Amino acid sequence: MKITVLGCSGGYPAPGGATTGYLVSFAGKNILIDMGSGVLSNLLQYISLGDIDLILLTHHHSDHVCDIPVFKYALQMNKQNGTDIHTIPVFAPSTPEAAFDLLSHDTNLVCGHIGASTILPVFGGRAYFFRTQHPVECYGIRLEYEGKVFVYTGDACYNPDLIPLLKDADLAIMDCGSLEKQRKPVMMHLTPTECHSLYRDAGIKKVVLSHLVPYYSISEIQEEADSCGIWPYEIASVHKEFEI
Repeated sequence: MKITVLGCSGGYPAPGGATTGYLVSFAGKNILIDMGSGVLSNLLQYISLGDIDLILLTHHHSDHVCDIPVFKYALQMNKQNGTDIHTIPVFAPSTPEAAFDLLSHDTNLVCGHIGASTILPVFGGRAYFFRTQHPVECYGIRLEYEGKVFVYTGDACYNPDLIPLLKDADLAIMDCGSLEKQRKPVMMHLTPTECHSLYRDAGIKKVVLSHLVPYYSISEIQEEADSCGIWPYEIASVHKEFEI
């Protein structure tokens, strides 16, 4: 599997950046996970609209889906211009209902619901979905293909229930949208310290810290991550590629 970071900012894009989006490629197929602000532009540096085989959306917050309307318009424009655009399957949470309905009302997309028990066969592999703690219905995604495991936590705060999602992953891209020094009574995102704890408990081989909120500096994130000791982590950046 090859994983390309198309966007890794949380909430809003950092200067020159984009919010959440990842391209996962294997078996000659391309899966897009989330499509936040700026993701479509970055995606088109790698593949064309017609090369997208599947879209998985973890939840309907704007920083994960706001390029979807632009994407739908792009499909329509290209189709009207004579480009052969195949129907693209999209799987997303069913709530909020209005968001899912808006997504599904497009003849270029065929939409399906995901839930905590959903298992999708995907191009010779499997995709598993795990509910995470977030203000809206949200899922982490575990992709398994030919013995390799890629995991993306989606948006999540710390919970031991994340361990089965992350167990023995070759690569885990993890929500790291907060810092311990900014800890609140109710957390919305993981900190580098919590990502390290999950790495240790789940036996992950490599961690990528992502969903980086622009008002936290990279040096702050790195300082906290390094305080946990030596571990195989990397801080996400747009256009970074990983192979497992």
